[in-house]
Amino acid sequence: MNSLPLRSALVTAVPSAITGIRLVLLVPVWILLMHGHHDVAVAILLAVMGVSDFLDGYVARHTGAVTTFGKVFDPLSDRVVLIVVAIAALVDHLVPTWLLVAVLLRELLVGLIVLADLIIHRHRNDVVWIGKAGTFGLLLGFPLVVLGDGLSQAVIKDAALAVMSVSVALLYVALALYALNFVRSAHPEGLP
Repeated sequence: MNSLPLRSALVTAVPSAITGIRLVLLVPVWILLMHGHHDVAVAILLAVMGVSDFLDGYVARHTGAVTTFGKVFDPLSDRVVLIVVAIAALVDHLVPTWLLVAVLLRELLVGLIVLADLIIHRHRNDVVWIGKAGTFGLLLGFPLVVLGDGLSQAVIKDAALAVMSVSVALLYVALALYALNFVRSAHPEGLP
């Protein structure tokens, strides 16, 4: 019996499983944040979620397990994670309201552009690296904000907010690139 197809299927499933773990970790993070726990445990869970965002892509690329499903599931999971954590942070007053509104607005706009591109142009708007960098910065910033708040260390929290502010700027640059890709899809012969 040939176990190669089974092994190949398992290898292909690993990156998506890592992405799935990130989504599952949202549950305890949400519960802990909603109950006012700003401690090392929440910071560690958020950090694991951030590392998993890097790890799933790394594993997919280095094992040849890049799939169409993964190319959709990973960014969709990133959106869900950012939205849920941003809402929890907003409710819990961990970061300035303007920053979270900017994150939520950006996620809504990216979602609309990507969905419109799929529906109208039958085109999948691929993830851009500057957007991944911005997402990474937010996923790094959230645990640091929680840690700084929980330990009453303003310097940690302020550094995290600076990282998050730069990350939001990067995410808006990525939003502009997604919008440009959408326009290019509408005019494959070249922009007028």
